[in-house]
Amino acid sequence: MSDLCFVFASAAEKNADKIINKYLKDTDFDIQYLSSGAKEKILKKDIDLEMSVLDNYKLVCPVGADALKYVTGITGITKYNGVHLEKKYMPIVHPNMAIVKPQMEDEIKKAFSRISPIMNDEDAGVQVEKDYMHIETEAQLEPYKESLIAAKTLVVDIETSSVSPYTGSILGVAISTKANQGLYVSIDVVNKLHDWFHNLFKTRKCIFHNAKFDMGFMEYELKFNFPDWEDTMLLHYCLEEAVGTHGLKPLALRFTDLGDYERELDDYKKSWARRNKVKLADFNYGMLPAEILAPYACKDADATFQLYNKFKPLVDKSEDFTKLYTKILKPATVALKRLEKNGGPVDVQAVDALQQSYQIDVEECIDEISNHPAVQRFERIHNKTFNPNSTMQLRDLFFNILKVKPTKKTETGAWSVDKEVLQTMSHPLAEAVLDLREKSKMAGTYISNIQNGVDSDGRLRSGFNIHGTTSGRLSSSGNLNYQNIPRDNKDIKKLFKARPGYKIVQCDLGTAEVYYAAMLSNDKFLQKAFIDKLDFHSYVAKQMFNLECEIHEVKSKHPAQRQYAKAITFGIMYQAGPAKIAETVNKDAIQGEEISIPQAKLFINKYFNEARALKRFIDASNQQIENYAYIYSFFGRKRRLPESKSPNPGVAKHAIRSGVNFLVQSVASDINIMGVIDLIKWIDENNYQNDILPFTVVHDSIVSEVKEDLIDTYVSNARRCIQTDRGLSIPDCPIKVDFELGDSWGELNEI
Repeated sequence: MSDLCFVFASAAEKNADKIINKYLKDTDFDIQYLSSGAKEKILKKDIDLEMSVLDNYKLVCPVGADALKYVTGITGITKYNGVHLEKKYMPIVHPNMAIVKPQMEDEIKKAFSRISPIMNDEDAGVQVEKDYMHIETEAQLEPYKESLIAAKTLVVDIETSSVSPYTGSILGVAISTKANQGLYVSIDVVNKLHDWFHNLFKTRKCIFHNAKFDMGFMEYELKFNFPDWEDTMLLHYCLEEAVGTHGLKPLALRFTDLGDYERELDDYKKSWARRNKVKLADFNYGMLPAEILAPYACKDADATFQLYNKFKPLVDKSEDFTKLYTKILKPATVALKRLEKNGGPVDVQAVDALQQSYQIDVEECIDEISNHPAVQRFERIHNKTFNPNSTMQLRDLFFNILKVKPTKKTETGAWSVDKEVLQTMSHPLAEAVLDLREKSKMAGTYISNIQNGVDSDGRLRSGFNIHGTTSGRLSSSGNLNYQNIPRDNKDIKKLFKARPGYKIVQCDLGTAEVYYAAMLSNDKFLQKAFIDKLDFHSYVAKQMFNLECEIHEVKSKHPAQRQYAKAITFGIMYQAGPAKIAETVNKDAIQGEEISIPQAKLFINKYFNEARALKRFIDASNQQIENYAYIYSFFGRKRRLPESKSPNPGVAKHAIRSGVNFLVQSVASDINIMGVIDLIKWIDENNYQNDILPFTVVHDSIVSEVKEDLIDTYVSNARRCIQTDRGLSIPDCPIKVDFELGDSWGELNEI
């Protein structure tokens, strides 16, 4: 019997020993199975392993999510991969995961590399005693003042009763001046020594994890400001751009010796909530006893300090990462903090009225569906009320009762009834179901969130994440996801109404991705359209199809060809093939104007015959990704694409395409956010904070509430800020910026 054991979910893993031997050489090990049955997916009832058997091993490695769950009670295999838990267990992501996600291969290898040190007792290291102190009085702080004043760098981390300063308050401030040390100062002490703490923070480098949150809260509640700061979350984003990897607790688990202290707190929260009959959804940190919260807060500060010492030198070593961090990510944090503070102006009465209107629409949709003969037949057959939200019932209704021919399967092999499928049915009942889904989503996802999220001053504040995508585009979270508001749904946007004496102004980058593709590739054919200030898609259409009219006449005389040109341009940029481009064109084409796949191929070839530099740029970028599995953007973002090495050709090609897309998308996004950064600086320099309030950035647009007598001033300066040459502009021909104006976001007209 070995001291090392790997636990797999079931005996279906017939090659378990070969899987282990691929990563672990010359090491004895045992294999145990939770279920002796050869099942691909196991349930608790399938487990027949006597868990006490595992007590005989020095190290137990659950392999895969099911093994982790049933052996330790923990979920989240990627989070705990390679982490030595409770001195007994070390979970490992199932190696087969690397087939689907090649980016996991390195993480799996790292996990296996930890086994030998653990087995040889080399992994424990020197246990450093933690120096954590809960400061509840001024007297308790006194012995620490000298060391705080002497420190040039401070980690600062706050604990709050809510995620928003408008609905919650600060409970305390954790401070660390070195690793393995932390003070948790109660808010009462901070308030009593307000000026002392403010001076301490504004005269030292302060390190945060998610600085926008901590600084935003402290600026609002305490009026503190932080001239010199760093953010370990953004540092890690430079080093590893993968979405969902930047949280403090997972990083602490991977890079420090603090262990899984979040789980300890979660266990306490669950126990406390049960004892006090409080729903977990209603729980906040203000309910925690100070003796529990204090060491937790100190660990947050300690972890942040340790992460800073690991991440900052790595970013400093890279010119690209340094440029990205200092020129974009940090200034963007300050700008986005302002947008969050401003919030969007909401017409509360209009929200209530729209909610009622949509609710009536939902009920009418339900009535229409319920009264349909096919639905009534369903209810007679099954002796139950039809539920239009049930996928299983929809399948039965359309494919069995109505005999509609199924066209697409889900990943599980069942016939799909998703939006795309329902749209192709051309059946009144399918249209009614789609309408119900749309109306329900509007009422439940958007209107309700706005209704419940408006602060007492009538403004809706949501979060903006500079680290939420791999491309660099902003993501949004909180009360409302601004990025997901349907582009054409003016009902929702009309709810954002300017105050009397103000207007809503939206500025948009014109054809941004095409413009920057032209610049990145130095394609003169593409650039000429912008230099001559032509409608780009009309220009391309005339050239490609030899149209006998002026370029400005193409849109009215040859709309189909212009649409072809538009679809082909964006298809080429995203490396779509002839079939996909034909599908895109034909989706909106007038009957009789569809194109075939051979025609689409011909158009692509003709396009590249004109835009030869663009073709060279795409080919060179593809080659870079194929060779190295990564690529850098113009502004220093690194996009890692391990899937490009996948043995699956489809997976590899998709990764390569997304890498080239990233080059263009990231530039357009970064140019826009740098424009926002400069715009906020201009607002502050001119003391327009109460007169000009940018409140959201959606892709390539900026939306602001502007005092009426400053609209002209705002427009000219916003255009200047966005059109500033960042090293990627056509000489004397900056990116076009369009402006729209209206009483609400949904009622805009061109200026």
